[in-house]
Amino acid sequence: MPLVIWHCQEEKNMIECCCVAEDILYIAAAYLIGSIPFGFLIGKLRGTDLREHCSHNIGATNAMRVLGRKWGILVFALDSLKGCLPTLTIVAIQGQDVANYSVGQAGLLLGVIAGLTLGHTFTCFLRFRGGKGVATMAGCLVGAFPVVAGWAVCAWVLMMIVTRYVSLSSIMAGVIMVLASLVYFRQVDGVCKPTEWMIPGALFLILLLIVYRHRENLRRIADGTEPKAFSKKN
Repeated sequence: MPLVIWHCQEEKNMIECCCVAEDILYIAAAYLIGSIPFGFLIGKLRGTDLREHCSHNIGATNAMRVLGRKWGILVFALDSLKGCLPTLTIVAIQGQDVANYSVGQAGLLLGVIAGLTLGHTFTCFLRFRGGKGVATMAGCLVGAFPVVAGWAVCAWVLMMIVTRYVSLSSIMAGVIMVLASLVYFRQVDGVCKPTEWMIPGALFLILLLIVYRHRENLRRIADGTEPKAFSKKN
């Protein structure tokens, strides 16, 4: 009998190791997908290196300023899709009921979201100099937490109307993203679920990354030198 128990335990440990290895592969793949520098590639196709103009960033905002509105929108769409599609895939594999995910399920989903966002922000294809993570993170929210995404988008639009600063709007959207996740995944049945603290906690860390990546924009806003949205192409 002890021998049977030992064999069962060994088999269980092997299955758990395989699951962990599989999760690591998913997260690594997410990082590589997130690292695809669409802004840089589109800029090169247009004969321009976005890293040499304006904010020197490969994201959609700089693409819009340097290449024009339609190209900036294309960059935003592609950066959003590379966040949305992998996230949707993980949700499809694990189930649509994200609010009731186990620790392992929530950990994989958040790991993939982190991999996608970090890949875009620190792309391995451009010496770890990428975008600011907003478009890719927006795609991840749509794929995993559409209700939270809706609140974040509303906050972004409202802040844009009031200030016309993309950076401030992105940071405000990030703040609302965290607050909305706290409300949406709150404890409602007296049972503390992993998603109640794991998802808001992970989104808060991503918010800190977004704020950090926009630190130069915040300095320029304080100095009065930050260009507003819909300004003329440089």
